[in-house]
Amino acid sequence: MESYRLGYHLKALNNIMKRHFEKTSSITYARSITGENTFILRYLAENDDTPIFQKDIEKRFAITRSTTSKVISLMEEKKLIKRQAVPHDRRLKQIVLTDAARKLNAAIQGEIEHFESMLQKGFSTQEIHTFIEYIERIKQNFS
Repeated sequence: MESYRLGYHLKALNNIMKRHFEKTSSITYARSITGENTFILRYLAENDDTPIFQKDIEKRFAITRSTTSKVISLMEEKKLIKRQAVPHDRRLKQIVLTDAARKLNAAIQGEIEHFESMLQKGFSTQEIHTFIEYIERIKQNFS
């Protein structure tokens, strides 16, 4: 009998997605970036006109403050992002893409689009919308 345990299926899907990102050509040549960094880099690029802070990344990707801090520090070491103080509060540090990260983002954009089309293949727009609603509901269960 097939397992109806959601955790099992979500973990397996996560492993498949991770392997896909690790073997894609654009990401393979850019060894300085991991699959997780790719999602953050893309998020920053898509919201280039909006100030993004560490707490925004924590919330968007549902990761802890310490994990986010480590990821941001590593991305900063790799010269993918920089932290800039904001004029109204010097304690706040806005996270901004570097020029190198913008070039890398342009190179991997096609890979991301291909990945999304693979994820959505065979699903109607309504099914995708419903699936996202289910995922959001699962995330709320842990809030």
